[in-house]
Amino acid sequence: MTDLRFRRCPASPRRPAWAWSRATAIATVFLAGSPAARAPALAAQLVIELPADDRSLEAGFEEVYQVGSISGDGWEVFGRVSAVGFGQSGDLYVMDDQGGRIVVVSQTGEFVREFGRIGDGPGEFSATTNTAVGFTVLRDGRTVVFDPGHSAFQLFGSNGEFERSVRMAGSSLYLIRTLAPARDGANVITTSVGAFGMGGPSDDPEPAFRPVYRLVLTDDEAVQDTVIRAWKPAGDADGFSPNLIARALPDGGLVYTDSSAYAIKIATRDGELTRVLTRPFQPEPVTDRIREEEVRRQLTENEERAARSDDRFAAARAELGRRRIESMEFYHEVPVVRGLQTSWEGTIWVHRRGEEPTGDGPIDLLTPDGRYVGTYAAEATAMPSAFGPDGLVAFVERDEFDASRVVVKRLPSEVR
Repeated sequence: MTDLRFRRCPASPRRPAWAWSRATAIATVFLAGSPAARAPALAAQLVIELPADDRSLEAGFEEVYQVGSISGDGWEVFGRVSAVGFGQSGDLYVMDDQGGRIVVVSQTGEFVREFGRIGDGPGEFSATTNTAVGFTVLRDGRTVVFDPGHSAFQLFGSNGEFERSVRMAGSSLYLIRTLAPARDGANVITTSVGAFGMGGPSDDPEPAFRPVYRLVLTDDEAVQDTVIRAWKPAGDADGFSPNLIARALPDGGLVYTDSSAYAIKIATRDGELTRVLTRPFQPEPVTDRIREEEVRRQLTENEERAARSDDRFAAARAELGRRRIESMEFYHEVPVVRGLQTSWEGTIWVHRRGEEPTGDGPIDLLTPDGRYVGTYAAEATAMPSAFGPDGLVAFVERDEFDASRVVVKRLPSEVR
């Protein structure tokens, strides 16, 4: 049986926020962005310390099929795969945002249909952005795409037919980069709603928290419901700033990470925090050497992107990128957690950082009730881009010709 440890932290700023005991009780705690930071006291919840030592898992995933090839049929020549998702039938949905289309692939890798295109009509994506930024698939196979050019969601039925548009409120332009399906079958969650007026970003005061939104799409106008008020780092650091990532659980609850520490937070459907899953991995302090190496790395990537681009604005974008990178502010710690996903059945996948600050490290598998399943070594597997029924997972890759492809595999039953 997994050894669980529970933390009791009385509501006192003098007590170390990371003092642990074996008291098997629900305690009032301070949640921290890092061992040195503090957040407001929250309602009572269970904090579970999971084992420090990794239990190795074997990544013997069965490959089911691959799609995407410059030498393949026309339908599988993808410009850029920005996102993928599964419906409950097991069909795979591929968002090719350069072509403004969604390709549906069967459980055996055969072409089913494609829909969507660049344009200004119903079910089309704005040519001004040449991309459908936010994309997700609901369990029944309906597809939700946020089109920033129209500041609206485009909803498609499971058969690919356009159903309706759902606009965002007000007259601002919106940018939503990430979408995930809520488990109610009709709505989506996101952490990335950005609103821009005619003069740039909204003049509304910045909140003292980072929101996790549930976007209700049942009417003609989206209802933006703040479900979670997550911890927000002080300042405007870009480098190594802790990400806010949220995903849905099968019971309608949410799991999220918002700090530089290893603290995986489980909340109810209404956002009430019920437990925190931790492992004793500490963030790394950001030194001058780490800052300099990260600036060099980003400058190199910026130049390589410009060299690959053949449009007339590439040089101007590269110059803007260089200025931003050279003036970038850094958070004081390198976060432990790099990514977070949930499987179809609810297993939580936690992607840790590697030995280098920006390197990919091991992947932990946890259950929402606080059990540690095991860990995949860094070289064993990448983080899946999407999870489906019956253990299906999809990985978005690029081949030797830099063309996008999707590899679909099946997980063994014990890690689903």
